[in-house]
Amino acid sequence: MFSLDSALSIQLSFTPESLSALSEYGAKDDRKWGDVYFPATVTMNLNGESTSFEEVGVRMKGNWSRKEIVHDNQITDLCNLKVSFKATFDDELYDLSQFTQFKHDWTNDSSGRKARKDRNYRGLEKLDLKFMPRNRGCNGQEIYVYRSFREQGILAPHANYCSLQITNGISTMDAVYEVIENIDKEFLKKNLGKEEAQGDLYKCTYGVMGKANLARDNAVTRDTDADGLTKGTRVEHGKIGVKNCYNLYFPSYDLKTNDSAGEGSDFSSMVNFINAMWNIRYKKQSQQYLESVLDVDEFLRFEALSYLFGNFDDQRNNANNYYIYFLPSNGKAIYIPYDWDWCLGLDEGRDVASYKPNRRTDLSGNAIDTNIYYNTIFSDSNEHAYSIDGYVNRYDSYIQSFISAGVLEFANYQKVSDHAPEGYDSEESIVQSYMAKKKQTVASYYGK
Repeated sequence: MFSLDSALSIQLSFTPESLSALSEYGAKDDRKWGDVYFPATVTMNLNGESTSFEEVGVRMKGNWSRKEIVHDNQITDLCNLKVSFKATFDDELYDLSQFTQFKHDWTNDSSGRKARKDRNYRGLEKLDLKFMPRNRGCNGQEIYVYRSFREQGILAPHANYCSLQITNGISTMDAVYEVIENIDKEFLKKNLGKEEAQGDLYKCTYGVMGKANLARDNAVTRDTDADGLTKGTRVEHGKIGVKNCYNLYFPSYDLKTNDSAGEGSDFSSMVNFINAMWNIRYKKQSQQYLESVLDVDEFLRFEALSYLFGNFDDQRNNANNYYIYFLPSNGKAIYIPYDWDWCLGLDEGRDVASYKPNRRTDLSGNAIDTNIYYNTIFSDSNEHAYSIDGYVNRYDSYIQSFISAGVLEFANYQKVSDHAPEGYDSEESIVQSYMAKKKQTVASYYGK
């Protein structure tokens, strides 16, 4: 499905009522009903093989991309979508008057409900669909970046081009979309195996509650022990939690697995991680302690690639758009990239290509305040109980080795963009210019 040589087209067929409701409630400013799924029939056409599912769930996704796409039953615009093959439409919210027409009654069909919960397409329970072009020219950049992350040993979702048709039986819209593998428990199973997929996965974003910068503020309390080490507990309804749109609760660290208990879930993995990052930086905890809570080598490789690809809206520049997963076998955190459609020259007027590897200021020119960077690649004298020179050297070596591996070779990008539908490769000059300038920045920085 995600092979660039594959031909993929998707049709989403709604009733007029269902698509109009998705348009209205998905675009509401307060986001209270923004993640409600509405029913549609989906037909997946892959390399000539057609598979249809009735009553899949479809909702809007994203933040600034949400908009009303239907007016008087006419489809007038595009939005980003999430498709769930396992939606059951029997949550309590479907008892609300505005959603009762979409409720599915499984009272006399428990086996059917179980089958629905197990339903998938080629092992995928959900898909993300993002329209093209977006963000002033994002076509193949995100697809290329995810492929490059995986090729260099970092967990990342698969992505590909697809044709999408949306219809409500009255109006039809044909468009080019990017189809993206959902980062969820099934993703973890595929990449790590069943046992190693039992850990806690957090989606980390800069939202209404502030940055996902691993600070204690509104995430953990400031309790300390006799040695002055922070031992804070989770702030209730603070930055760490399980998203609940209907209560307008949007945590910066949103638990995505082991979350069925909602507010009663165990958030200790993220609480302990935030505490650890503070204790290591400010209370000079040991290097061994750091390496017991973070897969440092994975983080350094992840950061080296992130730097090269130049997303100003990522975990370093904007404390946004990443996943942290805590491996159950050793408790260590690993990073997973997410939402990379601002990259490779799409910089909103910022000269990201000239950012140096040791850049320590955020988008506003203020010092980056995320402790993990000071514990790994932002070297300060007398800052730690250990020297971080080894980490800095490793980070620098990864940047140079990834360039040698060709991640900034325009010819490699073209191998992806050559598969774009006609007219969807207009961003190539932007990417080529960015790659050339970034390589010059790196060469100058390392004196080569």
